[in-house]
Amino acid sequence: MPRYAGPAAPQLVAPQDEFDMYGIELPLGDWSYRVDQPGTVYGAGPYPFHEPLQRTEWHPASPLIPFQVDTGTTRPTAVRVSPDVEFRSWRNEYVSLRPAGDVVHAQLKLFVARQGMGATTRRVTLAIDPGAGTVTVPDACPARLRDQAEVKGRRLLALLLEARSERDAGQDGPRLTLHPGLRNDDPEMP
Repeated sequence: MPRYAGPAAPQLVAPQDEFDMYGIELPLGDWSYRVDQPGTVYGAGPYPFHEPLQRTEWHPASPLIPFQVDTGTTRPTAVRVSPDVEFRSWRNEYVSLRPAGDVVHAQLKLFVARQGMGATTRRVTLAIDPGAGTVTVPDACPARLRDQAEVKGRRLLALLLEARSERDAGQDGPRLTLHPGLRNDDPEMP
């Protein structure tokens, strides 16, 4: 009988480059990562990004209509982040942050080269430890992409630390760490 082995560890570096017909080259200039996912809230623990837990209840007057009720609890969740340069479809510049114990796995697609109207990219997963303030680039990361991975890793660590500071200052969800393109909907936000 087959046994469940648990989730597999992430593949840290893809074995080869991939073509992305919409891939772009974003210069490493002066930009930051920002949360690009509405509905994210802050929660306790070393990883700040959480999702609210809800339960389904039935409407008392109409039992066929279910609705979601907030339970008042949260759990850590993966979030998508993107550069704060402009609000657009970034394709290869989106990063997925996933909590994994004391570290956060950041799944990036690093730009390798232009190819036609698109680009070739290489998938690399960084391990970020916000508690220790470290970013680990896998040894298998190609040397030509290492600088790009290190710079982006430091920016992701800065985002995580900024989000923790914002949470510890009493914010219930991303405010300054929310992408500027999403802040326009709320006149209260800077």
